[in-house]
Amino acid sequence: MRFPLAAKTRADLLKRLDPYWKMEAANVVFVPVFLIWLAGGKVGWISLAPMAATVLLLVIGALYWRGKVRQLRGDGSDFPALLRRLGAWKAPALILTLAGCATALAGWWAPAWSAGLADRNVATACAVLAVLEYVNYYHRQLQHFDSREDFRRLLSGKGFRKSWLARDLEGVARGS
Repeated sequence: MRFPLAAKTRADLLKRLDPYWKMEAANVVFVPVFLIWLAGGKVGWISLAPMAATVLLLVIGALYWRGKVRQLRGDGSDFPALLRRLGAWKAPALILTLAGCATALAGWWAPAWSAGLADRNVATACAVLAVLEYVNYYHRQLQHFDSREDFRRLLSGKGFRKSWLARDLEGVARGS
């Protein structure tokens, strides 16, 4: 699939996109560690499902953006296979995200099930992050702060565009 060049050159686009996969990969470790630290280590099982959903979606994001960068560099012959694998993870990611949301809510409905307020806050933060990441990767691009063109589009009232992963998955489904 062709990637419309909002940036002036392929090099500009690569410079903008290359950090994405590294940032997502770093966040696989950073987000849980930071939230556990913020909670003073007082997290329990209530946080596990939403945290697992967040981590899974960050891994999906890291793999996708690394594959996209490789494709733009001309080394993406395995990109369609990667897309098929990421497409296969769409339903499990949704199920885990919904389970994470339910678990986070359960922590608030039955506080005795959690390790305390910090645990419930971590579970809630992870559930929200998982939902946002799921939508951002599989449906609509929510991130608009890193590109002037994207930010202008958002401010113009044109709404959220289809995510790049969703577009690429449609391309694989059509066989293009």
